[in-house]
Amino acid sequence: MGTAASQGDIIAMARTRSKPTKAAPKPSTPEPPTSTAKPLPASTSNPSKLFVLPKDASNDARIVTLDNPANATPSRYFFCPEKGFYEFTRIAAPKKDCRSWLITGESSESQDEETTEEKEDTARIGSGYVNKTADLFIATPIDALFLILPALAPKSAKDTKQHFLALDDYLDMLSACSPHWKAMLLQYPTLKSLVERRMHVLCDTVNAGEETMFRISMEKLGDVLLKKAERMVKKGLPASMEDKLVKTALEIPVMSIKREESTISATEQTCTETTTTTTTTTTTTTATETMEQTTTDTPQPLSTPPTIPPLLRLRTSLSYLLSSYIPLSLRPMLNPLTLTSPRFAPLTAHLAAIAALKSEALALRSISDNISRKRAIEEDDDKMAEREEKKRKKEEDEKRKKSEGRGIKQLKKVDTSGMKKMSAFFQKVPKKT
Repeated sequence: MGTAASQGDIIAMARTRSKPTKAAPKPSTPEPPTSTAKPLPASTSNPSKLFVLPKDASNDARIVTLDNPANATPSRYFFCPEKGFYEFTRIAAPKKDCRSWLITGESSESQDEETTEEKEDTARIGSGYVNKTADLFIATPIDALFLILPALAPKSAKDTKQHFLALDDYLDMLSACSPHWKAMLLQYPTLKSLVERRMHVLCDTVNAGEETMFRISMEKLGDVLLKKAERMVKKGLPASMEDKLVKTALEIPVMSIKREESTISATEQTCTETTTTTTTTTTTTTATETMEQTTTDTPQPLSTPPTIPPLLRLRTSLSYLLSSYIPLSLRPMLNPLTLTSPRFAPLTAHLAAIAALKSEALALRSISDNISRKRAIEEDDDKMAEREEKKRKKEEDEKRKKSEGRGIKQLKKVDTSGMKKMSAFFQKVPKKT
């Protein structure tokens, strides 16, 4: 019986169970639109650089690696067999400015009229690239004289003894410095003539049979630098060099100091004394005269003669040429002929006088700052003493009030407006006449 009952229960349960409903179809998610834009290529560790080369350069022109005459490090130069040598001047945007170059190829002028604007843009910039460093390298002419100085200069400043050598010996030294020198001398015969002409400008020569021997001359090299510096001054220095190295160096400090507090006190005192002895009109005149005398600036003891700025520009140009194009071993021998020559004696004396005035002005400013700080400290001490005195009086008043008895406090509350004071009973009685 128990088994049948259990089967009946199972059957009843099976009848009451509902059929499973069909699941609702899931909404289909739209596929993302496919982008037609080309992905950007990965950045390269050696990006291309943008150069501005001279116009109408020869087809044989090339970029070569030669030793920098100032620091003997390999540097890039542009060589044209017809135009000579060029150095690259780097022009960069400030670091705070986010700049970049978008460089593209030449676009074809003949395009189908039915092409859309999007296709035109793709054809125009599709083959280009972006350079994240907005540096520009401009090729500017450089005298070949500077590039051959490493072969002519002594190895060190102590090696002052120089010998006369043939042109081929110096060319071999240049070829040993850079393999590009050797390749250019073999490929372009005109380069040897160019080097020989520039060596005649800066070298002493002697004839040994049919061959000319050369040795560098400090006097001739100094004259060449002076002529180049004078040409730089004639064309005008860049604004940054003029402002920082010329204008700022010749600024004369202001030595006169106006003491407004002393002027006002002296004027007030003069006005007071004049009022007691003269009329009001005389007082006004005296006060005005006193004010004018006390506020007049002291005339400057130093002024810049008109011959000083050109000398400073010339010496600034020489300093630039020496530091940028002359080997280190030659600079000590060229300084007496250029920077410290007698022609710059007035400039040296004037700059020394300006330096002395600046030192004196700095000392006066230091004294003035010390006096100001001392006055501030004294004023703070006075204010602190005044606050302490008020605090002391307040504490004494509170202490006295606490020490008063109850009777005295109640008597203070009594209305004594109609009462006589105790002193009225002890006055002397007037005598009867």
